[in-house]
Amino acid sequence: MSVGTADGDTTATAPGRPRPGPGPVRVGPEDPRYGELVRGDNHRFTGAPDHVELVRSTGQVADALGRALAAGKRVAVRSGGHCPEAFVADPAVEVVIDLSLMSRVSYDPALNAVAIEAGATVGHVYKELYRNWNVTLPAGVCTAVGVGGHISGGGYGPLSRLHGLVADHLYAVEVVHVDRAGRVRTVTATREPDDPHRQLWWAHTGAGGGNFGIVTRYWMRSPGADGADPAGLLPRPPASLLTAMVNWSWEQCELPAFTGLVRNFMAWHVANSEPGSPSAGLFASLWVRHRSGGGLTMFVQTDATEPDAPARLDAFLAAVGEGVGARPFVLRRELPWLTACRYMGQGDSGPVMGARLKTKAAYLRGVYTDEQIATLYRWFQREDYFGRESLMMLNGYGGAINAVAPADTASVQRDSVIKAAYSAAWYDENEDDAHLAWLRGLYSELYAGTGGVPVPGELTDGSYINYPDVDLADPEHNRSGVPWHQLYYKDNYAALQAVKAAWDPRDVFHHALSVRLPEDDMTKDDPTYPTAHIPEHYDFRAIYEGEKGGKEARPVQPWDIGRPQPALVAAHDAGTITGDVLDVGCGLGDNAAFLAGRGHRVTAVDVAEAAVEEARRRAKARGAEVEFAVADATRLTGYGNRFDTIVDSACFHSLAEDERERYLRALREAARPGARLHMFCFAQEFEAPFPGPHRHTAAYLREVVGGVWNVLSVEPATFASSLGVADIAALIRSEYPDGGAAARLEGLPLDEHGKATMPVWHVTAERRD
Repeated sequence: MSVGTADGDTTATAPGRPRPGPGPVRVGPEDPRYGELVRGDNHRFTGAPDHVELVRSTGQVADALGRALAAGKRVAVRSGGHCPEAFVADPAVEVVIDLSLMSRVSYDPALNAVAIEAGATVGHVYKELYRNWNVTLPAGVCTAVGVGGHISGGGYGPLSRLHGLVADHLYAVEVVHVDRAGRVRTVTATREPDDPHRQLWWAHTGAGGGNFGIVTRYWMRSPGADGADPAGLLPRPPASLLTAMVNWSWEQCELPAFTGLVRNFMAWHVANSEPGSPSAGLFASLWVRHRSGGGLTMFVQTDATEPDAPARLDAFLAAVGEGVGARPFVLRRELPWLTACRYMGQGDSGPVMGARLKTKAAYLRGVYTDEQIATLYRWFQREDYFGRESLMMLNGYGGAINAVAPADTASVQRDSVIKAAYSAAWYDENEDDAHLAWLRGLYSELYAGTGGVPVPGELTDGSYINYPDVDLADPEHNRSGVPWHQLYYKDNYAALQAVKAAWDPRDVFHHALSVRLPEDDMTKDDPTYPTAHIPEHYDFRAIYEGEKGGKEARPVQPWDIGRPQPALVAAHDAGTITGDVLDVGCGLGDNAAFLAGRGHRVTAVDVAEAAVEEARRRAKARGAEVEFAVADATRLTGYGNRFDTIVDSACFHSLAEDERERYLRALREAARPGARLHMFCFAQEFEAPFPGPHRHTAAYLREVVGGVWNVLSVEPATFASSLGVADIAALIRSEYPDGGAAARLEGLPLDEHGKATMPVWHVTAERRD
């Protein structure tokens, strides 16, 4: 007989020795399966990882993560692949860990909960729960969505007005994470009040995926459920649903009729969405399509076994149609629950193949103003735009969702009544700009009163993290002054940052909208050299000339290694430094001379005339042709639109806070369209081997650089120095004459030259046009 281990890593055949079970499946670019595995639902984005690893167990997840980290690879995780943004299909991602083979649904008597592996889809979970125990979860209508991200982002569905969010039924979560020392660990966190890991459970009730580690398994048990029978641990679905599909053509919906329909739909939900409302069992979704793709469609469902179900449905339809004057087409059906719960969705096969997508969202507390409804009407009637698949969905929620306090879970929006989604879908990449412009224009004008985004207030309450929108982090599109994380998480964000610091202190798991590490918690468990003495602004003219002035007084600097920085050489050898190059803050010119020697036309600037003079001498001695100039990097003039690559080798971290944005904008002006920026900055997350200037976290760099450039990656790297052990001891005595720091010479990281190395962040960004 065969006996499986808890996570399926091995099998044993009695009386023989344990035999390894199926291993992970590794798919590289040469494999015919690669093309299908490097992109998800949104065909706008295609990744280029070194390989995709399809894993079958928690142990295999940990092994795959450990191997990737040991190789210095950027990792991302995919469950169902329905993320609308390029969080996994990011060009910087080098290894994708795919959970789709982990789809088991089972009862776990040890935790008295239903265990669901994170690679399962919503449709698979529905079938397993229903057919095994006649229970369900209040999940969504798109059955191809993976539960890995669906649950961690909160999870909404047609039964949520009755039973709350999916995350409200989460009892425990299993997470593979990386600790401060870089070790891969696996932890199970529960909602029990005395669980020391409870905050990690809490973070997975609404923060979304890709933040803290790799979720491998969820355990579901409704609050208050008891007994050891899984049939009593989760909500029981209706035996059958009474459904209605209601269609209005655009010919029936001139502006007065359109205004009436939208207002009536929203007003009904404002009046009937309190927790415990008699109408909580009725769910409705209003879809407004662009005129080139149809009209208005409303989907409605209610429990068919309730005696007043037909009357309740009639009353709702009458309320929505009151005063509109247009008679719609109505199709009513009574269907078994498992059939009916999918009739709005795309089925297990997912969307039409090849779709390119963009999605935006908003939580709504009240009814759109007449001006907003008129805005919607204009954009959906535009004749200069063809958007057959472009639509708005108004989904009615509230009810049991709003019975939970905002801080009890990470899903903070607990008093809205409608969640709106605005989307465009198309198939030709040549149409990208047209569809993105239409959707961004609609959203910006709809929320023009609050800076183009749904700022929490009287009528709106931010956005939904499971419909992520990177535009919210872009000041060109978010003009409100309210940061993106406030729109998604509001007052819960600080607590989420604390979870990030505790469980992913090295920021291994990150993307454009991931929870950032808190600046003030970065090194509290890893004290480094005191920084009170670090000046806000460095005077590099004086540094290079020496205190006494004159060439003879120039000191040897820690960054003067007499050769190009190995991290920059590695970036060049990887093919990411191309074309005409600007070396900003070039110092003594070793990097510039190296790049010129590799065939690039190089311009190198520094604020210190003495440094530029020495850089010219060194370049000439090496036969390298470099255009050197003395210039303030925060006010570059005469270099507009000239460079394909800009290199910052430890310049940014020497700037004062009020100079940094000006500096980044100056670099952008010097860059050509599509240009790359390579920036190397001292990393605050890791212990410093010797004192130095400002150190920055990866989260801070993504935030600040991302305000001006499109950040592609922030990856760890190592900088070489000219300091040996004795030099560092002398440096510490010089900088801390009162004994404020002790030399940390034991275990000092040294390179092959016997010199200390410094951990840095390598930021790669692309010019934002």
